[in-house]
Amino acid sequence: MLFIAATNHNMPLSRFHDGELADGLLKDLGDSIAQRMGLHARYVSVPAKRVADYLASGRADGVCYVLPRWLPGPFNWSQPLMPDSGVLVSRPEAPAVRALSDLANKPVGTVLGYSYSMIDSALGRAFVREDAPSMELNISKIQHGRMQYAIMGRMTAEYLMRSEPQHKLRIDFEFDPFKAQCAFSQKSAIPFGDVQRAIGSLVSDGSIDRLLRHYR
Repeated sequence: MLFIAATNHNMPLSRFHDGELADGLLKDLGDSIAQRMGLHARYVSVPAKRVADYLASGRADGVCYVLPRWLPGPFNWSQPLMPDSGVLVSRPEAPAVRALSDLANKPVGTVLGYSYSMIDSALGRAFVREDAPSMELNISKIQHGRMQYAIMGRMTAEYLMRSEPQHKLRIDFEFDPFKAQCAFSQKSAIPFGDVQRAIGSLVSDGSIDRLLRHYR
């Protein structure tokens, strides 16, 4: 069973070694789905902008931590699995930001190709994106003082603040809560009904919750 490992993710979702997925929540989740179906999970590293093409063409069976509004296309969707939200992470000396409107005309670390529709709606042209190819690069920039603010997922931010407390980063506010899903190719040879049953059993027996707790 071949899963896409989108290369724009970092821990706790994904850790890459020599370009291959080596660790993280998404590897554990893919392994668990495949094992529940009596299959072996494999992973192909794909840039975020090519994920939809890979999945639509059947070059991979599935990808996790996505939403239909992020990944348009004719895909089969799992039930919601992973609760998360967007947060604004700030350096300790940066002025506090309490609402999206406070970000107007302030450079904010974002990921190339990501859509931030709520912020776009709130700020319009006053949303000053500082795009990087991955969240890992944005994290490095904010840690080293090259930017004051960055947008990331709450899971990523909390993991970062636990693992590297010396940077004293803070979460200023949360927005756009969601429950991420997995998407599966309609050209996959693996019946989607089998996938749904495997994921449903992982949810009902508490396996998904245990995976999430491991990274919190």
